[in-house]
Amino acid sequence: MCESIAYLATPQGEKKIMENVVYMKPENGKVYLSDLLGEQKIVEGYVKEIRLIDHKIIIEEKK
Repeated sequence: MCESIAYLATPQGEKKIMENVVYMKPENGKVYLSDLLGEQKIVEGYVKEIRLIDHKIIIEEKK
């Protein structure tokens, strides 16, 4: 499968915010995420890093 896990980068480390992410759209200082079952989340921030081989999306909070 090609789903990814989204993490929020914090000073304490990475915090998992969503599993089975199949859709991600960064737009106007927000990152829109949807999972395999259609659950959606909106995170204020920007995409810091995407590790395709690890199926990992890292989002940095807006400061």
